[in-house]
Amino acid sequence: MKQIFLFFILLFVFTSCESEDLPISEVQYSGIAKGDSFPYDESTASTFLVIKNTKAWNNLMTEMSTSNDLVKNFSETNIDFNKYQIIAIIDKTQYNGGHSIDILKISQNHKTIIVKVEKLKTGDLTSRLSRPYEIVKIAKTDKRVVFEQ
Repeated sequence: MKQIFLFFILLFVFTSCESEDLPISEVQYSGIAKGDSFPYDESTASTFLVIKNTKAWNNLMTEMSTSNDLVKNFSETNIDFNKYQIIAIIDKTQYNGGHSIDILKISQNHKTIIVKVEKLKTGDLTSRLSRPYEIVKIAKTDKRVVFEQ
């Protein structure tokens, strides 16, 4: 009798856990731009953007065109925001070259899009400012976007 009781308790515990927080599938994304010369400022923290409209997208492209025309290297600039949204990650200004900020994986669960970010290149001896960035496009969603470093 104790074994049956224990079995039902364990069954209840395992089936009552929130499974909505677990990643259940990968999100397909396509790269738009990646580099290390985003316009420099005194940023002391990385910037994580979710762009869902043309106005915000145009503002980002304008900012990236001010010092050097980074937009000319974008794989695309005309985004249909009825179907897609943009994820942009911009690192803080680094005081030497050889840095990167990288989207390793994008996954989702019932409520959330999870963007896994890592810095795969952590600098070299070149003496120049760098500010790494990566911009990707994903299917439009109303889910909350969470960035994990």
